[in-house]
Amino acid sequence: MTSVRMISVPVSPYVELARWALERLEVPYVEQGHVPMVHLLATRTHGGGVAVPVIGTGGVVLKDAREVFDHYEQEAPERLRLYPSDPGERGVAKALFDRCFDELAVAVRAWAYAYMLPCRASTSRVWRVGVPRVERLVVDVGYPVLAMALSRALHLGPDSVATERAAIEAFLDQIGVRLGDGRRYLCGDRFTAADLAFASMVAPAVIPPEYGGPMPGLDEMPPAMVAEVERFRGHPAGEFALRVYREDRS
Repeated sequence: MTSVRMISVPVSPYVELARWALERLEVPYVEQGHVPMVHLLATRTHGGGVAVPVIGTGGVVLKDAREVFDHYEQEAPERLRLYPSDPGERGVAKALFDRCFDELAVAVRAWAYAYMLPCRASTSRVWRVGVPRVERLVVDVGYPVLAMALSRALHLGPDSVATERAAIEAFLDQIGVRLGDGRRYLCGDRFTAADLAFASMVAPAVIPPEYGGPMPGLDEMPPAMVAEVERFRGHPAGEFALRVYREDRS
């Protein structure tokens, strides 16, 4: 099978979702990474918009991670598919996937950047991984402009950390309740799209070592952020996400 080209921002949890899905579904790909905000030139050139990743395949442009997942999930052999075959179970998994994509990821991304954008050295290091040399130079010279543009795009403000932290905690509590009956995965005893979506979208809040893209280390984060990461990791849902990464992210 010919490798598909994935236009990405390597640090993005949305890209991680697509990356993980393509690997589980045995779709070969080549990742073309870009710096946040600078990525807009590449995504729009290839038919996408603001979101990453973007993949062009067979005349079809897949404009975000959900479109990438859905397209290759439908094309995959039955043995590889990540949605349950039972219609009812599939509906539950799909609803969880969508909530992780539309709610959890938004909160986690804003929370993480609210903490990390003021940390120029750490964030610059992460942004420079896996991108063209000219874009690394753009980060070196233009970080303040990029950081300001991203902050505006994410609508960050003085209350963002507290607001998004509360949203993350509420979501983790809901996942914890679901796992409270002792089930191994979110939809029973089998790894599904719901588990993949939850683990990848919460990843910037728990920092799994197996994350497929660049990630700041705990020693690069503000102390208050480190304390919150440790608290998220200790939550039953955070522990679950770390286990899923450890056992299912290969």
